[in-house]
Amino acid sequence: MQVRKQPHLKHHALCGAVLVALATCVPVSAIAQVAEASASVPAANETTDLDKVTVTGSRIQRVGFVTSSPVMAITAEEIRALGATNIGDLMTRMPQLTPSYTLGNSTRFIGTAGLGLLDLRGMGTSRTLVLVNGRRHVGSSPGSTAVDVNTIPVDWIERVEVITGGASAVYGADAVAGVVNFIMKKSFDGFELRGQHGAAEEGSFNRSFVSLSAGRKFADDRGSAAFSLEYSKQDRFGRGDRRIGRENLVSVPNPDYDPARPPSQDNPQTLYQGPGGMHSLSNGGTFTLGRFDFRDPGTYGNRYLFNPDGTFRPNRYGGVVTSNTTCVDCDFLDLNAVADLQPAFDRTSFNTIFNFDLNDAHRLFFEGKYSKTEANFFGQPSFDQPIRIRRQNPLVSAELGALMDRHGAEVLSVNRFNVDAGRRGEEVERQTVRAVLGMEGFLGQDWSYEASVNFGQTTIDRRNLNNRINERWQAGLDVARDDKGKLVCRTTLDPAAINPHTGAVYSTFARNGCVPFSVFGHGAVSREAADWFNATSLNRSKLEQRVFTASVANSNLFTLPAGDVGFAGGVEYRKETSHENTDALSALGLTFLNAIPSRGGEYSVKEVFAETTVPLLADLPGVERLALDLAGRYSDYSTMGSTTTWNVGIDWTVLSSLRFRATQARAVRVPSIGELYNPQSENFSSIADPCNYNRVNSNRPDTAKDPALRQANCSALGIPVGWIDTYGANRPGVSGGNPKLQSETAESLSFGFVWQPEFLEGFGMSVDYWRVTLEDAIGSVSGQTNATRCVDSPGGIGNKFCSFITRAPAGGYTDANGRDFPGHSITSWTGINENLAKSRREGIDVEMDYRFGLFEGDAVVRFVGTRMLQHREWTFQDFPDEFEEYIDSLTSPRWRANLQAKYHRGNWNGSWDVNFVHRNLRVDPSSYESNPGSIRPIRNASYAVHNMQVGYRFAKADISTYLGIDNVFDRDPPLNYFGSGTGSALYDNIGRLLYVGATYRF
Repeated sequence: MQVRKQPHLKHHALCGAVLVALATCVPVSAIAQVAEASASVPAANETTDLDKVTVTGSRIQRVGFVTSSPVMAITAEEIRALGATNIGDLMTRMPQLTPSYTLGNSTRFIGTAGLGLLDLRGMGTSRTLVLVNGRRHVGSSPGSTAVDVNTIPVDWIERVEVITGGASAVYGADAVAGVVNFIMKKSFDGFELRGQHGAAEEGSFNRSFVSLSAGRKFADDRGSAAFSLEYSKQDRFGRGDRRIGRENLVSVPNPDYDPARPPSQDNPQTLYQGPGGMHSLSNGGTFTLGRFDFRDPGTYGNRYLFNPDGTFRPNRYGGVVTSNTTCVDCDFLDLNAVADLQPAFDRTSFNTIFNFDLNDAHRLFFEGKYSKTEANFFGQPSFDQPIRIRRQNPLVSAELGALMDRHGAEVLSVNRFNVDAGRRGEEVERQTVRAVLGMEGFLGQDWSYEASVNFGQTTIDRRNLNNRINERWQAGLDVARDDKGKLVCRTTLDPAAINPHTGAVYSTFARNGCVPFSVFGHGAVSREAADWFNATSLNRSKLEQRVFTASVANSNLFTLPAGDVGFAGGVEYRKETSHENTDALSALGLTFLNAIPSRGGEYSVKEVFAETTVPLLADLPGVERLALDLAGRYSDYSTMGSTTTWNVGIDWTVLSSLRFRATQARAVRVPSIGELYNPQSENFSSIADPCNYNRVNSNRPDTAKDPALRQANCSALGIPVGWIDTYGANRPGVSGGNPKLQSETAESLSFGFVWQPEFLEGFGMSVDYWRVTLEDAIGSVSGQTNATRCVDSPGGIGNKFCSFITRAPAGGYTDANGRDFPGHSITSWTGINENLAKSRREGIDVEMDYRFGLFEGDAVVRFVGTRMLQHREWTFQDFPDEFEEYIDSLTSPRWRANLQAKYHRGNWNGSWDVNFVHRNLRVDPSSYESNPGSIRPIRNASYAVHNMQVGYRFAKADISTYLGIDNVFDRDPPLNYFGSGTGSALYDNIGRLLYVGATYRF
């Protein structure tokens, strides 16, 4: 999936680390539960072994929950014990899943608000295959097959099985990092109604949920039909609604820093202080006449801002001024006031299932789904750096005109954050339809079969709110007076008037109906003017998926001395299409939003797959059972040609209480529709300029591995030593697809053991080592990478990285959209998709589960954790010695874990859940190594959030009630984090939330 960033102002605080985190775990606690829940195949067949189950990662039915690949399961009971109203955010609590798309951080890209996409091992959402009942599900974002799990009904989940690595041979492409398989209820008999409502302690955030399930059997129990209806809702939650969003912390130089000592946490170069923020622009408008240098207080009087009534005054500076854009205890722009912690989100889903036994050996089944989700959020308004106001504009007061005359200014450059023109936002409506029709049963005594046709469709309507039409905005603020003294647009009087922002004549589109307005002071922009220059841009997308699958399986194909040989094989045909249609204004780049042309494409694939499990030894000393698992898949893509994947596994039961397992696999992922066919168009990227000497820049020259080399290369670019970059917004660039892409390949390895000691009844544990290495990884070189490698290359600046970065000349540069770039600053970058990167994740998963009696009740304690050993990223795989290690960073902490305790006695039940994140760095590990004192604090402390629930069942009425608290101790996220990034989403941004619920059954 390719996503595009909104034009966005940077929050001038030191950012955390880069890329993605990962983790995983293996199931012990779920063994008995899953085996019991899964022990069902078509009834009334005398040859059926009801102890055999189908486990994710294999199509062969097996006795118990035994495979060579580690599989973790979450049960319906655990889901309800956590009060989940949408499954997406719950899943990202699991240590093996990186929270790349929670509700809280889903708004950082255009069109992704409300998505819940799963990211196993932090390898990317496109490399995690999501299945429902072992079958494909249509994607949720244009150009991608990634599945929005927020569309999955919470109350119909029977369990979720997660297998990491080694699954492509069984399920096909996209399973590079693994598979998440949602096992839904196969039938439902009776009636159940559940409702839940919760409210946060701070602000006015509410979250509600209601579900209805009903079903019955018919035709002498040969058939069953059921349906469910779910609705969940949450409010939009702004940063300003919480105390942490009103602190406004920024990094400032440490006044006590001793340059004679090495930088350290005892001698940091920068600190966090507040309140502070950007002073180079404001809601009412900021302008500078004369010289301004943040290092010279004598120049501070040359920066002014407009009062709400249109008058102006010098900006107030009472504290530290860290740069030409950032200050503390001053007149600053509060970016947190226009940022959300959570979007508004509504979800409605209808699901139905139908099963009918045609006879004792054959069953017809149908699964139907309709889901509608609506996400709404508001973010930053449009902003200008600068607006150009002519001296002769009649809105220029006599006082302002006199000041301009003293400085010889014919044009006033005003930097403005246009809140009064309307905050930009999105309303995204997604409708998903999915239908599966199939047959399953037995062919003779030992052969089972399944054949199904699967159709899925997702339609997406995205409305971009208050999307400014740039030329209309520019025409409306270019004010003149007509011969009657009335304020009008200058272009109304002079159709040949030149737009001072672009140097071109205003178009007819900007002239017709032009509404003049003022920008002097917050609230100056009239509603009439805003209605004229703002548009609601409509973007419509449709994804379709068609899948035909047929497979056969035999658990005892023939018998060897050590046991039965199992086999499964089949064929699959799949077709994916995606089309995105952008409104004309946005497609042409005439609005403040990125220029996003319409796009689309399709591909199909034909596949043959097979797997077998072969018992090698049994009933020997030290070998109770030793089996070999083999799987392979051949695929023929309409876009890429043929690919092959394979999997080899060993399962060795030493004793009834001890089992070892190992798997090695090769996976292949073909490029998605978006990666191949998205047009190359405008995008935005945040770049910390490596030649910016400002002490609050975490990527300044003295943080480089070789500071002297970087300084020399920056100087070779014409950038003087000590240069300070004053550009404060994301940089425009070009990104897009590449039809010449090739497939990615990955190799995964895992081995470990499961131990259930006989001397401690009810206890089990598993430990697994795992490693996934991805090569020919599809991605684009970021503007940040190109800018940094350009000046860190030993051969000087004549390298290819510098060719993808454009800088302004010494005198500055104004682009076609009127953006002013100071001298030497980066004005644009280029990054299209290529097969050029390599990635590796390595770690150890641990799970321990203990079930025991306590005070005449039943208790369960379960620990699941992942210890990260390696997280390496090669931007260019052709340079194997050049990689970044992200272990210990915000996005890849050394430990992530979950501890859950449950207790049940009589009609009472309770649970206590703890989510743990190990301490981690707020900067890249390489930056920490070169400068451990660049900022204080440079580490986030270890973090644990506690959640609890207690319930009581009224047996006579069959009503269950429960009370829960999320974040019991109201733990705040680390300093200046808001859960809006990939890494910071590890931390709760809502605060303490109390909820109550009840379930009625009959």
